Amino acid sequence: MKKILITGGNGLVGTYLKKILNRENYSIFAFGKEHLNIIDSEKTYKIFKDLKPEIVIHLAALTDVDFCEKNPETTFLINSKGTENISKLSIDFKCFLIYLSTDFIFDGMKGSPYSEEDKPNPINIYGKSKLLGEKYIINNCEKYLIIRTSRIFGKGGKNFSSRLREIMKQKKEIVLTTDLINSPTYASSLAECILKLIEKEFCGIINVCNEGWCSFFEFGLKMKEILNLNLKIKGISFNEFLRIYKDIAPRPKFSPLSIDLLNSLNIKVDSWERGLEKFLKEY
Repeated sequence: MKKILITGGNGLVGTYLKKILNRENYSIFAFGKEHLNIIDSEKTYKIFKDLKPEIVIHLAALTDVDFCEKNPETTFLINSKGTENISKLSIDFKCFLIYLSTDFIFDGMKGSPYSEEDKPNPINIYGKSKLLGEKYIINNCEKYLIIRTSRIFGKGGKNFSSRLREIMKQKKEIVLTTDLINSPTYASSLAECILKLIEKEFCGIINVCNEGWCSFFEFGLKMKEILNLNLKIKGISFNEFLRIYKDIAPRPKFSPLSIDLLNSLNIKVDSWERGLEKFLKEY
């Protein structure tokens, strides 16, 4: 039975991943930051030494984009230096390292979905810190899988896409942006794909998200339709949003991810609309 060590195991993706991996023939050791602090290299080394995992799924990260923009030193310490620590330990203990990255490593100027070969150019601190994490892994590890994903949502998530259901149920009117477009990703779909990629022993860089793309405005409209809610959704541009809400980090305007490579491996995923339906049925 293969041992899998998960960093950030109590987060949104970690929660779904534990459920899925526990169905399979794996021995799972999932840690939250209280027990595995990725910037504490000595304690992390001890965990690796005690467990001797064969696979490491590195999910631990600061993901609040606006917090990251205001706290670059902390962000790079956790997302970049912490990832460097994990990558070096993965080499030392001969682990297959899986790293969760983001569409925010791109600037959103391409005008069509990003492939794995496209050149990154992050425009915010979060994207820069995650890209540096990618580089540490590529430079340090022999066997790795970098998964780029986008706008993750799921039950229990603290990010905006996950909390939108509760927000919409409580309000009579909300405002959502019409021109920030990317690929929503249901955490359950992502976890299932991670399992399949492990089984296939796929290495390198790959995009994983639900099929298609949309703005937050379109995402909200679809959620309103599924839930049959009586509320008004007003669409505004991101520039208008910035005028209303200060201290917001820049975002790539159009950063959908191409999943052609994923499909070529015969790994199929739901559309984002179907993923959204499944998510809302969890309640």
